[in-house]
Amino acid sequence: MVGGTEPECDPLDWIEDPDESNPSVTASCFERQVMRAARRLSTLGVPITPKGVAGVYDVSDDWQPIYDRTDLAGFYVAMGTSGNQFKNAPLVGRFLATLVESVEAGHDHDREPLHYVGEHTGNEINLGAFSRKRQFNTNTSGNVMG
Repeated sequence: MVGGTEPECDPLDWIEDPDESNPSVTASCFERQVMRAARRLSTLGVPITPKGVAGVYDVSDDWQPIYDRTDLAGFYVAMGTSGNQFKNAPLVGRFLATLVESVEAGHDHDREPLHYVGEHTGNEINLGAFSRKRQFNTNTSGNVMG
């Protein structure tokens, strides 16, 4: 699997409506990504014909995910992950279960952010860090690297 972090030398392909995106691999993007990978991995077999999977991703303004309730009662979101949070899906499910159970029982997460305690580590995670109303981190790199 090969991808990029939107370096300044690559054109930004911004899509307003994800339903209008082209899910096909383009030759120009394929060549850029494969060339970079081949320079790093000398034994990489490079296909003659562009192949692969292309898609879109969503991001928040500070590129950090939002796991929160919405302003519409009973609706919750896990979004803005930019595709880099797929390995966190089980934990995100636990975050949302904690959030849904507490908010539906009357807890005001906006005023008093919930905390989740990791079942294996015992580490406490402030779910307010993923709030839709959090103050965005202006020091972020503006990509999936944080």
